[in-house]
Amino acid sequence: MPPLSPDSDRSVPEPNPSPRRPWFLNAYLQIGISVALAAAAQLFLKLGTVQESNGSLFNVAALNSHWVWLGILSMLLSLVSWLYALRSVPLLIAFNLAAGTHVIVPIGSWVFLGEQIPPIRWLGILIVTLGVFVIARPLSRVEERL
Repeated sequence: MPPLSPDSDRSVPEPNPSPRRPWFLNAYLQIGISVALAAAAQLFLKLGTVQESNGSLFNVAALNSHWVWLGILSMLLSLVSWLYALRSVPLLIAFNLAAGTHVIVPIGSWVFLGEQIPPIRWLGILIVTLGVFVIARPLSRVEERL
């Protein structure tokens, strides 16, 4: 039987690893959720204001529309998601990723509201999309290293 060292009979506690956050609390996913909710809010607000339009200056009658309230709720949820993401993502990066809203809203208004998008605006949507990818691509590499 090998000799026991003085420390061998003591059990050394394993270091307690920090708990991993659930996947849905990933800051970049929260930015995506925030962008999607903000874009949806714009579409909901448009539906509500068109539905309840009475020609008044402030269109207070639109508050009677469930679409407007759904838009307000979407904006609030987007804000909560955005504030969570800002805890760990630099504003410079988060704000530039939020430009995805400028892509989703026009495409959503084309698909769901039947609005027309002229060719020059499609070019602008393409440029913004490329810009978001230019920003997001290096981030995916950084995340892989972590």
